[in-house]
Amino acid sequence: MSVLKKEFTDRMAERGGITKKDAKRGLELFIETLMDYMAEDEKVMIKGFGRFEMKTYKERKGRVPLSGEECIIPEHKKMRFYASEMLADKIKELQED
Repeated sequence: MSVLKKEFTDRMAERGGITKKDAKRGLELFIETLMDYMAEDEKVMIKGFGRFEMKTYKERKGRVPLSGEECIIPEHKKMRFYASEMLADKIKELQED
């Protein structure tokens, strides 16, 4: 199951005791600010949560799934998230309950 932005911000509002409008704006600001730093090729580290960074993938050979035809996948960047050990432990703990 996937959680939609509205469901996410509704839970933020409920847990934080803030309005849904404020929760939505807070999430939007976080995303906008994160994208600003990613565009500048900066790492964003949030202690106890993890880090976001852009990773460059080199050009490589690939195949078109439908036809099987060989193609070249150009060099490109993707945003990566690396969970902190603390976050991974907390998630594991919550899943065991």
